[in-house]
Order: sequence, then structure tokens, then C-alpha cells
Amino acid sequence: MRATHRHVTQLALVAVLTGLAGCSGSASGSDTDAGAPGAASGAKAPAAAKPKAFDPPATFGKEIALPVDEDVKDWGFALRGPRLYHRTSEALDAYDTHSGQKLWSSPLGCKNWYTGKEGQPSDDQSIPPVFAQQDGHTGVLFAYADYTKGSGTERDRTDVYLRSVDADSGKVSWTVRLPAPKGATVGDLEPAVIGAEDGTAAVRVLTSTDDSDSGSDGGQSATTYAVDLTSHQVTWQKDGFAGGVLDGGVVIGARLGEEATFQAIDGWHSPSEDLALTGLALTDGSPRWEQGGRTGVEVEQVGGGFFVAGSLRDSRTGEPVAGSPNGSFSHCFHDRRSVVVCDTKETARGIDAQSRKVLWTISEDDPARKKPEVHNAFHGAVYATADADGVILDARTGKDRGLYDGASTYAINEYAAVGIDMNVYPATG
Repeated sequence: MRATHRHVTQLALVAVLTGLAGCSGSASGSDTDAGAPGAASGAKAPAAAKPKAFDPPATFGKEIALPVDEDVKDWGFALRGPRLYHRTSEALDAYDTHSGQKLWSSPLGCKNWYTGKEGQPSDDQSIPPVFAQQDGHTGVLFAYADYTKGSGTERDRTDVYLRSVDADSGKVSWTVRLPAPKGATVGDLEPAVIGAEDGTAAVRVLTSTDDSDSGSDGGQSATTYAVDLTSHQVTWQKDGFAGGVLDGGVVIGARLGEEATFQAIDGWHSPSEDLALTGLALTDGSPRWEQGGRTGVEVEQVGGGFFVAGSLRDSRTGEPVAGSPNGSFSHCFHDRRSVVVCDTKETARGIDAQSRKVLWTISEDDPARKKPEVHNAFHGAVYATADADGVILDARTGKDRGLYDGASTYAINEYAAVGIDMNVYPATG
């Protein structure tokens, strides 16, 4: 999910900030601290009966507007079972997608999410929380920055924390402070958990190399961390690398040069062709593959062994997948079973995730069919629109299964569809 594209956390961060994101409360000096800002959780609502699952859903109920505070900064949401988890600048909130009821709220404990030095920042990132299994429980992971104003000779500083909240109870399981970036300071953009696999989370922190003493403008960079979810220790730290996707044990992103900068919508750029599309091993941060000499890098999560960087690519090698469509505004969706569906302005195409063979294609010049706009895919179903009609296609054949009415399928599972505005459409059949 993201602000400018249809889905999934991406490397392109559409943000222009004028102040430092973070918390105004002071951070604890310990690395793991249950008493860090926001460690206490709000009251838990009574448990409701679990709604019926439809796998995949084909019909949806009336739209439900969740009781969210629109005046609070929204960082993104994610679905797990019949619950939606919403990260804001103030809390992590859980909602029942069948009733719209808020189940619990785990407050972050920040007085403000920016320093206020130069006015309120404008940060349009979409940073959904990430789920990870820990000791038989599901943890909801997110990262946040905490600003501490210095006193005396002590400089102001910003620390970055990784937090895990129990998905059932809303109680904070643990919070760990990440080591400071080397040769840089934590930048103005909110940090992000880009994924978690096999007991390890990958966290990306944008940094600034500005030299305030010399008055130099410096530059923009990033540091990516791998954190063991059992020991809560950082297993590796890669400065000058901006991770954007975690898939199949590979952290995929941009190796940055000295002139790297962000531009709205389309990710990292450099005039010196010193960027590299890079994959690092999640286990130890060692290089898996690299494609250098680039002036721009933008990556997009797909899953199932794939990611998008201009076109559909293999996460293991970084190479383009044969048969994937080339065209403008390419987005791809893994149905979390066996098919990847890619959509461009010109073509919609289904690809077998195992064999990489093209299963079907619908192009804009097809005389018999209207080229649909694909919005999502889930368990053998492709959710799209053709003109004003919501249509469900078979993921393996591309044939129409039927129409659906009203629901926005920005996010979807067997219990509900959710629009980008967080309006929920419970599955009914």
C-alpha cells in the first residue's frame, strides 16, 4: 500500500518535510525497554464472535466507515484475519472488519510526532505495520522516531525504535532502540519496517549527511538494519543502503551514492549514475546481486518471489521475468497462491509464479474484451474494474467470474475488502 501507487510499501517516499518527525517525550537509554514512550496499552474491547470467511470473497456488504480520527496523522494499515491494524502518529489501533468496532488502542506516548522547530512536516508515506510470528504469538511491528532536545552541551538527537505489539491483546511485547547511523543523522522521514521473515525484521531509516557546522547542504542517504525478533539484537547494519522490499530472504533496495536524492513519486535519483539496484541476504547483509550504473531506483513489493523495479523481477536474482508486460505505470499483485497478475496502462497479464509462464493476456487493443484495470488479487481471484463495472477474473485463466458491486479492493482477504480511505466492505459471499 502506498500514497501514490496502488499497493505495497515502496522505496519511493513521496514526502517533503520541513521539520523532524519523532516524539517529543524523552527516550529511555536502554536498548530494550518496556517503559519506553507508549509502552502502556489502552483498554481492550470485549471479544466478538469471529465472522465467516469467504475464500476468496465475491460479494461484499455495506460500506463501514471506521471511527478514525482524521486529525491524527495516518501512517497506514494492514489486514490480518478479521482485523485491521492501523498505525497513526499517536497509536496502533485494531478494528473488527465485520462490525467496524475498535478493539484496542496501543498508544505511542508522544506529545507530538514532530519537533515543531520549523513547522509541522508534510510526510505522505504509507507505512503499514508488519506481522511476525514470535513465540507462538503474532506481533505487529512498526518503527518510530523519538526526538530528544539536548541541554547544556548535549546536542539534540533523534533515536529510532522498533516495537512489537501483541496482535490479540494490544499489549506492547517489547521495544528496542536501533544503533545510530554511521556518519549521518536520522533524517526527517518516518522510519519503516519493510518486512519480517524467519524471525528477522528489516528496518529502513532515512538519514541526512548535512554538515550543520560547516553550513554544507550535505545530502540524503539511508541505513537499513536487520533485527533478530527473539534476541532483539541488530544482526547487521548497512549504511548507504535504502531497503524497500523484503522477499524470499532478500532485502531489495538502492545502494546510494553521495549525490542521491528523493524526488516525489519516483524514488531515489542521482545525476552521477552511482545508484545500484541491490539485493542483500537477510541473514547477514551480504550481497546477493547488484545492478549498478543507475540514475534512478524505485522498488515495489509483490511477494511470492517477485518485486517490481520498472518491470516484474525475480527477487533471487534481480533479473526481469520473461513475459512480464512492459508499459507505463506497471503494478503487479501476487494472489498469495500461485499467480502473479501484472497491470500496465496497455496490458493486464497473468503469470504462473512457479514456472514463470504467461497464463493469459488482455490488451487495450483486444477487439473482444475491454482491458480491465487491476486493483488486487487474492487466492485465485483478480479484482478489477472495466469501465464502471467491478469484475472478478479467474487468476489462472483471465476469464470473467462475475461482477461485484461497490467495494474498493485496495486491500483484501477472506473477511473484508478495504479502500485506500480505510472504508471497510465486509465479505458476504
